[in-house]
Amino acid sequence: MEKGNRKYRICFIDYLWYVAERFSEREHNNLNGGMLLFQCWFFAILILVVIPMAFRYLGWAIALAVVIPICFLPSLFCKLRYTAGRRTALREHYRDMKRPGRKLITIILVAFALTITDFILMFHLGFIHWSK
Repeated sequence: MEKGNRKYRICFIDYLWYVAERFSEREHNNLNGGMLLFQCWFFAILILVVIPMAFRYLGWAIALAVVIPICFLPSLFCKLRYTAGRRTALREHYRDMKRPGRKLITIILVAFALTITDFILMFHLGFIHWSK
């Protein structure tokens, strides 16, 4: 199969990445696709789920050795996944997208709601507790 005719599977992560990339190109800001994926990963998953569980079950030294490399997974993921061919395929797939700013705000609000929900669940399940 030739490189130009390659078929790509488009998924939700690609949609998140493309909305932020399109908004970044339009508004010339620093919130590109990789940064949005990193923020969603960091705030919604890593801080509230992975870090408390790692420190609770693995101990401090091992948890730090595990958590620090996990922080860089979205950056590595974007470098490996979003090649020139995939970017072209995403532009072609989402060429009729209108109002990327509204879609970006929706994505950020959903990530924020997920973060709050994770925080409430972690508090309710006992991973986070108030000091008395």
